[in-house]
This record gives sequence, C-alpha cells and structure tokens, in this order.
Amino acid sequence: MQVQMKLGVMMRDLLQVEDEAWGLYAFSRDILNRRILPETKTEMIAKATACGKAYAQRIIREYGTRDVRVIADKLKLKLEFQSALMTGKRVLFACYTPPYTIEIMEEPVRRAAELVQEEEPALVELFQQAGIMNTILGHEIFHFVEDQFAHEIYTRTEKILLWNLLGFKNYSTIRTLSEVGAMAFTQELNRLSYAPFILDVLLYYSYDAASAEKIYRDVLGVSSGRCREPVEDY
Repeated sequence: MQVQMKLGVMMRDLLQVEDEAWGLYAFSRDILNRRILPETKTEMIAKATACGKAYAQRIIREYGTRDVRVIADKLKLKLEFQSALMTGKRVLFACYTPPYTIEIMEEPVRRAAELVQEEEPALVELFQQAGIMNTILGHEIFHFVEDQFAHEIYTRTEKILLWNLLGFKNYSTIRTLSEVGAMAFTQELNRLSYAPFILDVLLYYSYDAASAEKIYRDVLGVSSGRCREPVEDY
C-alpha cells in the first residue's frame, strides 16, 4: 500500500518550481499540446506571463489599488460565494460567467487554509484563507478582463491553425495561455512570492489526496525536464 505524501512536503517542493515549468505543466493538460513545438510553448508562456502582469499593472494604474475586492466592485462584477460545487467527479473552485458574474466556492478555500494550519504551520502566512480567496478572485477577474480586451490581449489574439481545407482556415485560441495569463495577473495584483498554480494541489488535497499527489508528481516531472504525456483533467 502506497504511503500518502504529506501536504507540507509537496507544498515546499512546489514553492521552488519556476513559472515556465508551471506553464509547461498547464500545456501538458491542453488538448492542443501536441500541435505546438516545445520552443514555441516556451515563448508563448513567457508572453502570456508578461501579458498577465502588464494588464495587472494597467488595472492598478486605472483604479489606484491592488485590492481585488475593490477592483471587482469598480468593474461592476457580481461576486457569489457558495459551498463546494461538483461537476461530475471534479470539484469546482471558481467560475467566471460572462458578462459580470464570478462564483467562488468557500468550502475548498476554508478546508485548504485549515489543512495548512494543521499540517504545515510554517506556511500559514502564505496560505491564509483570505489570501487564497483573493488569489482565486484575481484569477477570475483576468478572465473578465480578457473579454473586455479580446481584440488586443495576447492570450486571445495568439492562435494556432487547426486545419486548412480548400483555402478555408480554422484557427483556435489556446486555453493554456489564458490560464497562464490569469495566474500571472493575480500573482502581480496580490504580490505573491509563488506561482498561484500551486493552489491546484492545495485546494484539491482535502477532496482527493491521491489526485493532488499526481498533480505534484507531474509538475515535478516537467520541472526536472523529463518528457511527460498529457495527463487527464482531474
């Protein structure tokens, strides 16, 4: 019987993972992963990260604050806080529904903060309940911002050719770039010293520790440079 890894061990390791590795991990879960060359992915990750940070600074300048609650209010966003929401076998942590609604599930955030308190008190300052909530909110605000600037924002304008038939071409946006941009955006707004992707492990751990550990191992596999096959969405 395999011994379950401690949350604290995983979190300390993941705090050392660089942004590019998190981006490559996100690509590994993207349906378009195999259509994009490795060197192109690296370039795209850098551009999406820069895009997220640039738009965060743009929002800060425009509204004179980094406070995500204040920003959400100024953007006329409707925030709805609920308990955990299941979609099939998956726990949903947050959701942006155009044009103005953001839902955040309070139970996973509360459970995550409590887990850190119990299992790794040294990390409590990094992962307090309010801070986790603000990080998630910042992420979802970026998806709203994408909608507002869809004609110019990199995470929407960057596309790849899916097919070309008799002169008709079909291009697609890349979901991973949106996620990378959103993580960089909320990291900049909330002045985080770590990549917010780490919350994928923290939030999921109390619901399915085995799946959280799988994410951890996949991320470290990418970080160490080993080739990884795309993994199933958890």
